[in-house]
Amino acid sequence: MLKYGIVTKENIDLATKIQNTIFPNENGRKNFLDSIGEHSYRKELKFWIVYDEDTPIGITGLYSYHEYPTDAFLGWFGVLPEARGKGFGSQMFDNFENTARNSGYENIRLYTDELDNYEATKLYYKKGMISEEYTNEKDNIHAVSKILIFSKSIINKPTEKWNNKFLDLSGQEARQNYKNDN
Repeated sequence: MLKYGIVTKENIDLATKIQNTIFPNENGRKNFLDSIGEHSYRKELKFWIVYDEDTPIGITGLYSYHEYPTDAFLGWFGVLPEARGKGFGSQMFDNFENTARNSGYENIRLYTDELDNYEATKLYYKKGMISEEYTNEKDNIHAVSKILIFSKSIINKPTEKWNNKFLDLSGQEARQNYKNDN
């Protein structure tokens, strides 16, 4: 059974190392710092280091926007390369879905780069999510390929698409380029 340890000041270096290993072109440290302290730009912001017994195997998170209070987003979801192929990603996704449902959310959502996360997108479809391309003109993002928004209703109603509502992915991109280690 997997264990989840909330990211804290004491383990932020480990969380950042895991995240940088899985996503080498992105930096989650600013998001992790925000989750420990102030995060007024989000309704909720939590991250966990995931362990198989005492061995760290991945990272995951849950966040939501004030503007979309019924939607829980999956953040920094990944399994370390040496732990892949063992079903951990599926278990982590199920935990995220259950956490979101138990917290009163109605939908789960995430965004990802279509090309960089092919294996993950297969899992999202397997878990019943639907996808659409994100092309909001207000967001000036520098993606290598198409950005996909995945959605799934976790209550007894049909899944509604995101329909290009603004996500401020350019703001997230700026947080990922954060270099200060304070």
